[in-house]
Amino acid sequence: MIKVGVDCEKISRFRRLPFDKTEHFYKRVFTPGEIEYCTSCREPYHRFAARFAAKEATIKALNGILRPYYKDIEIRKGKNGEPNIHINKNRFKEARFLNMLLSLSHSKSHAIAFVIVTDDMNQKESFTKALKKVTPLAKKKFGR
Repeated sequence: MIKVGVDCEKISRFRRLPFDKTEHFYKRVFTPGEIEYCTSCREPYHRFAARFAAKEATIKALNGILRPYYKDIEIRKGKNGEPNIHINKNRFKEARFLNMLLSLSHSKSHAIAFVIVTDDMNQKESFTKALKKVTPLAKKKFGR
């Protein structure tokens, strides 16, 4: 099984909710680790918007499988800086059987997240191999 989810958020939406004045909102939506990471960055609202988009994309991709709340989903940085999705496994034991891939990006005005969920490790490995093949081509063509 393969499911996808995508979400795009305006960064200005989070800028209009300053953390120090609307901390209750952020604590309701983000985990303490996410809040610590975002507020430690020079541009926290880009980070908050990207993580919110990732949570929305994850919820969309998990539709019909799991029904997590925002704080049940945590976006963490992996060993190489890549974003990873962590689902609260105390509430959702079946999440350990799912493989989730996440891509985040943002411009000055918007943040976007794309999530792929599979229930087969071989599919995750196939996607990872395909992304490794495509990435050098994109870097060569677009200069990144």
